[in-house]
Amino acid sequence: MQFQLPQNLQTELLAYDPKLKALARQQKQANPSKKAKYPLGNIPHLIPYSVVRESLQQPAIDSINASLAADRHHSFTTPVDVATPQARMMTKAILYHFEQCWYAAWLPPKGEEDQYVYGYAYAFRDTAGTRKVIQRDILSNIEKYDRIEVGRSVFYVYRKHVTRQDIASGNNDTHWRARYLATYSEKGRHIAKAIDEFRKSLEETIPMWEDSRNLFARLQCDNIAKALEIPSAFVTAEQQSTWELTVDNVLNLVPQSTTSYSNWRAILDTKHILNTPFFRKWIQQKIDESFNAYNDSSNRLQRNIKAPFAQIIRLAENISYVDKIWPDCPIDHYQSHANELLGTYIRLYTVSVPVTYWLRKHMPVASFFGLLAKHYTGEAERLRTNGCNVTKDHDLGVNVYRFYEWNDTMSMLNRVLEDKEDLAPPKRWRIADFHDYVQAESWKVQNANEKLPQDLFPEPLRVQINGESWSFFQPNDTHQLAMWGQAVRNCVGSASGYAEGVRKKKHFIVLCMIEGKPQFTIQLKVDGGMMSVDQIKGLSNQNLTIDQRDQYTEAFQQALQLRNQQLSS
Repeated sequence: MQFQLPQNLQTELLAYDPKLKALARQQKQANPSKKAKYPLGNIPHLIPYSVVRESLQQPAIDSINASLAADRHHSFTTPVDVATPQARMMTKAILYHFEQCWYAAWLPPKGEEDQYVYGYAYAFRDTAGTRKVIQRDILSNIEKYDRIEVGRSVFYVYRKHVTRQDIASGNNDTHWRARYLATYSEKGRHIAKAIDEFRKSLEETIPMWEDSRNLFARLQCDNIAKALEIPSAFVTAEQQSTWELTVDNVLNLVPQSTTSYSNWRAILDTKHILNTPFFRKWIQQKIDESFNAYNDSSNRLQRNIKAPFAQIIRLAENISYVDKIWPDCPIDHYQSHANELLGTYIRLYTVSVPVTYWLRKHMPVASFFGLLAKHYTGEAERLRTNGCNVTKDHDLGVNVYRFYEWNDTMSMLNRVLEDKEDLAPPKRWRIADFHDYVQAESWKVQNANEKLPQDLFPEPLRVQINGESWSFFQPNDTHQLAMWGQAVRNCVGSASGYAEGVRKKKHFIVLCMIEGKPQFTIQLKVDGGMMSVDQIKGLSNQNLTIDQRDQYTEAFQQALQLRNQQLSS
């Protein structure tokens, strides 16, 4: 028994009928549905008509709807500097679609430049699928959006004019750029390039700092405290608009209770020195430089404002460094060496208490400033000779020379004083001698004293060459070798390989003195009954001249003959 189903019932029961289901599928393929003209939506015109005419926006919307994802963007341009060699097209507005959302951004039209900095807009369909994809920060403000019906779709639309006050209040986001839109992605790279062109156009319309990653940093600097980036712990947001850059305000900037901001605290620690006529005048000069740069409309670098003020902090830091070691230092030393204190980096770490007491006991503060001045002058001369500017500190705007030898000496001195109560001062206060002296003592602390073989010269042998007394001997132990390295300024005492080679009898280390003064360090090897010089160095690792080499050869040959006679007797 069979029943012919009515048409409506056939359609209702289509899922149960394989033949009709296949036929329906074939008919659907033969008669494809017409593609929608606006798959992304025929959105309301987002850009003000005073910026882009209505007749230009609709074709852009149509084109974006018909494009593949990577090409869903349109730039509206205008010619600028037409009568000059710099004539070009400038992007005044952009419109694009990315991740279920329409974005627009534009520059203010002529006559409205003072009303706002730029405008932006969003539009997206009110669907569950859109809410899963769209940026969360856009959805978070959905209650502020207009809800507009377009055909059978409902769009949320938001438009905003960003003013200078908005930006000064902290609204510095780049609202025209969709989050996660990157130039390296296939989907976003063309859109990103168009957005970058809009940003370049925006940059031409606003004052900005070229040395800041924040496009709106200069617009946000509506007072000198912000421009100098003074911590809010010292000048609160409420105080910034009325705070004045004066000498007294600088000297009283850091409260007594401050435990952090160690570099700023130096101002507080050295107030008794800075609050003197010489340094008040010096600080006023730096304040004037910062303020003039702040008021200079042609200035494009924030560091031109910050650098003079940063010099005040750096000088205070280095004065504090000296003052904590020598609290009775005459003010004249600080005044006459202000440039050296400002232009030298001398603080790798806080000087320890033992080192502080040792310096205070043994080293006159005048000697320290002598070392500082000689280092600063020498580095400045080297800079002029080489013609380079690699020592320029951009945060300070001046050349800064690192006092490596001083910092290294202080580190080693601390190590020595941890092992012994005191250390005799060097014979003279020259940084190279001071460094090498402490280095040798530090090496002794770190390395146990070990005996070394003296098979070649158990006792010093002396010979006469051209009326001069030459002495050859081998070091008794590793500490004597270290002292020799300090005297001739080479690494024979500090490099463990030399002493280790002597202990294992892989080579000889022979030391040579002329008229009782250290001169040459010789490394010798024996092979097949032949003794050869592996290396020989003079003071500070200098190579021997031809005359020195001839004299050494003659003197050492005599020493070997004397040693041979000793063994024969």
